[in-house]
Formats: sequence, structure tokens, C-alpha cells
Amino acid sequence: MEVKIKITNIEQIRMAFMRAPRIMTVNLQKAIQRSILRIGSRSRRNTPVRTGRLRGSHYERFYAGLKGEVGTNTSYDLFVHEGTRFMRGRPYLRFAVEQSQTEVDNEFKVAVQDTLDMIARMT
Repeated sequence: MEVKIKITNIEQIRMAFMRAPRIMTVNLQKAIQRSILRIGSRSRRNTPVRTGRLRGSHYERFYAGLKGEVGTNTSYDLFVHEGTRFMRGRPYLRFAVEQSQTEVDNEFKVAVQDTLDMIARMT
């Protein structure tokens, strides 16, 4: 028994897969941005407040090459986060990452699925 399969739109399929890396990069960059903003927002809410300077120093940055960062910019942020021998740590950023983990994972699942869906629509 012989089975023959003829793919009539092979050129469309080939072109769709050639576009896949660019589409995936765009979708992953969006997932990174949404994740960074979510973590940054939670980190702000988790930050202990004495004067408000630490909470006000939060930033979110986005870079080319699928990168981003969340942080604070004071001379004492590490001491508040990790603690010292005189005070316990209050890891506001670590808690924000932990609280956001499920949603961040979902952002990336959606990005991959959106890419596959877009490729499928191109064929």
C-alpha cells in the first residue's frame, strides 16, 4: 500500500516559517514588557515606606535583545531588601517576583501560542 501526500501550499508554509523568528521575537518582547511592568508594580506595593524615597526610586527598563529589568536606585535599597545585622530583610522585589510567577509563565505561554497561531494563519 502506498500513500501519497501532496502539499499544495508548500511555498506559503516555507515563507511562514521564515518569518517565525521575527514574529516570535516581537511576541516575546511584549511578554517581557508586560511581565516587567507587573513585577515592578507589585514591587512598589511591597516596598516598605518610611520616607517614600525607596518606593519612588523604582524603575523598569527594557532593552533590545529580549531583556528587561526591575529595580530600585538608592544607596540603601540592598540593605532594606536583604537586611543587616541590625534589621531583618524585607525582600519586596523577591516577593513581587514570587507573586507574579504564574502570570509571567502565562505571558510566555501566550506569546508562543500567538506565534504558532500567526504562522498557521499565514499558510
